Amino acid sequence: MKILKLISIILIVALYSCSNKVIFTTVDKVDPENERLYNIIKEKDSLLFQIGFNQIDTIQVERLTSSDFEFYHDEHGITDSKSSFIQNIYGIKSLPFKTWRTLVSMEVFPMYKENSEILYGVIQNGTHDFYQQNEGEVARKTNTARFTHLWIIEDGEWKLKRVLSYDHQVPE
Repeated sequence: MKILKLISIILIVALYSCSNKVIFTTVDKVDPENERLYNIIKEKDSLLFQIGFNQIDTIQVERLTSSDFEFYHDEHGITDSKSSFIQNIYGIKSLPFKTWRTLVSMEVFPMYKENSEILYGVIQNGTHDFYQQNEGEVARKTNTARFTHLWIIEDGEWKLKRVLSYDHQVPE
C-alpha cells in the first residue's frame, strides 16, 4: 500500500511537471488563472453526487449528463447510455440500505482547441469514498475508488460525457 501511494505521488508530480495547466486541490495550491474553472467543476461534481447520487435526484443527473453519455466501471461493466445511467441512479432507491459518496481529492485538466485558444472541456481526476448504512446500524465505508470524468461544454453548458470508475479498493 505504501508503494502504491509513493507511485501515485510520483505520477502526480510527473503530470504536474508536464503541464502548467494542471489544477491540484487538497494537496497543492490552485493555480489562480484556473481557480474559476476548478470551482465550476467542483460545483458540478457536487451537484452530480451530493444531489444526484446521494439524494437520488435524477432530474439533476439528467441536466448534467451529455446525450451521448458513457460510463465505464471496472467491476460493473459499461453503461452505454444516458437513460441507463439515470435508471441506475433511480434504482438506488430500491436498495435495502442507504448509500452515498464523498469526494476525497480532485484535480482538473483544461482541454482546449484552436491552438489552445478555446476551452471545450476538462478532465477531472480524483478519488472518492462510498458508504453504506443499514437502518439502525452505523455507516461503513464500502470502498475507495479512482475516477476520471470528461466534462464538455455543450451549447454553453457543462455536461458530463464520459466516466471511468476504477481501482475500487475495499477498506481493510
